[in-house]
Amino acid sequence: MTKATSETYSLFYLPNQGRFIKFSAPSTAYIYYKSFRINLLTGVREEILIDQFLNCLEEQQLCSDYDKAKVYHLFYELGYIIENLQELAKENIPLAIELEYEESTFENIHGRATNFEGLEVLQYPSFKDYSKKFSEGRDKLLDGECYQFNLTSPFYFQFKETTSPESFINKAWSEAGKPSAFAHCTYLAEPNKMLFSNSPECLFQFKSEPRPTIYSMPIKGTVKVSEDSQRKQAWETLKSCPKNEAELFMITDLVRNDLTRIQLSPSKVRAKKLMLNVPGIVHQFSIVEANAHEGLNLYQLVKGLFPGGSVTGAPKKNVLKILRKLEAYDRGMYCGSTIVLHKNLKAGSINIRSCEIDFTTSELKYCAGGGITLKSRPQDEFDETYAKMESFLQLLKL
Repeated sequence: MTKATSETYSLFYLPNQGRFIKFSAPSTAYIYYKSFRINLLTGVREEILIDQFLNCLEEQQLCSDYDKAKVYHLFYELGYIIENLQELAKENIPLAIELEYEESTFENIHGRATNFEGLEVLQYPSFKDYSKKFSEGRDKLLDGECYQFNLTSPFYFQFKETTSPESFINKAWSEAGKPSAFAHCTYLAEPNKMLFSNSPECLFQFKSEPRPTIYSMPIKGTVKVSEDSQRKQAWETLKSCPKNEAELFMITDLVRNDLTRIQLSPSKVRAKKLMLNVPGIVHQFSIVEANAHEGLNLYQLVKGLFPGGSVTGAPKKNVLKILRKLEAYDRGMYCGSTIVLHKNLKAGSINIRSCEIDFTTSELKYCAGGGITLKSRPQDEFDETYAKMESFLQLLKL
């Protein structure tokens, strides 16, 4: 076991600067459940409904200045509340974390030493179990209950030796080029846990110049690569695949519709299909944008976009119900979103390539999955799930 080594903090990667910004000295730290919240600074439990948290998001105007950083972790299961499926949300699982920090500093992690010894496997998903869920979900496609669903599975690991949050971070991000565009983490001193994400995917970005604009960049389509010399050929294979193109365009249209509904401002597909490189994988993604009108608040964005279409499916509400029955586990941070508001940094990620770490028990939970359509084959999709897990292990040089 390892005990908490420092107070609660959050790190966010700044790709344009090649360094991280660290937020520390929290003045607010709450974890929200369906009908109560816990103050992580005092341990006090308060009987407060999750609706109050959502109401607070309405007060956060995107055009406002934020000298003190606000960080929100929205767990995937909060989507049940957003989509009026309250009966699917359990009472005892976290739905959101709210943090406000007093201090901010820049951090350069490049080249830092680490004593991280690696991971041991506790549990991997089996093909037998996966193919059964795949078949049940495909029946929903054939019955017309959905057009695509994102089937995921959990992987469980344990540290070989006691490690610290800082050692894990240094192992993952100390090499230049390892942090993805939306890489971030939050260490919670109490209960000695970390939410860690090397996500390349954007739920939204808010830019005030040259005019207030909201961008979203959904990812759909994956090809595994063993070495960088294969990336060009992998991209040619991926971008010419009708199945992967259909998946991407379907979710792009869903996101375009979601963005349009937020302020009834017609959104545009700025780029239909672009290449994205991550460790061991080539992805494809699109860029969708919409003008942001005066008064746009964070709740409107969350209500319109969360959870991301690329990690749920279409139509979103039906798919949430279908996946709740198929997957039989809580995704948690994975496929949720992390939002940061600080000065010009106003963005939300979709938390793929993400894990939850308990430093007291030395356990790590990582999840992966992919979109399923009628043209999908179970073995291919199962292999893609493992490719995404292996991509994460490459980040840790395992």
